[in-house]
Amino acid sequence: MASNSKKVTAVELRAAQQQSTAMQYLQMQQQQIQQMQMQLYGQSSPWNVGFAYRVPDTNINLQGSHQQGRTTVQMSCVPDEYANMLGPNGFTNGVGPGNLGLSVNLNL
Repeated sequence: MASNSKKVTAVELRAAQQQSTAMQYLQMQQQQIQQMQMQLYGQSSPWNVGFAYRVPDTNINLQGSHQQGRTTVQMSCVPDEYANMLGPNGFTNGVGPGNLGLSVNLNL
């Protein structure tokens, strides 16, 4: 029994060492990726901001975000299947706090 216990302990120790080596490798890869991003894009911003807006009475949907110093803006044409249930003007006649959303995530 003692010999089997030693073998199991040795196998567990080897597995833990391999897992530790794999984690160190992944952390090194992540650091290299971050360094390459800093070289390509400069110092990354701590701000992550996103927005989405649907132009009233159209199928146009605008989306944008700013993450890690990169800004993206998307425009899509998405039909609103439920527009007829909202009435002729939707919920409001314009943009108000009820139909405009903003998401801000700040990582320090």
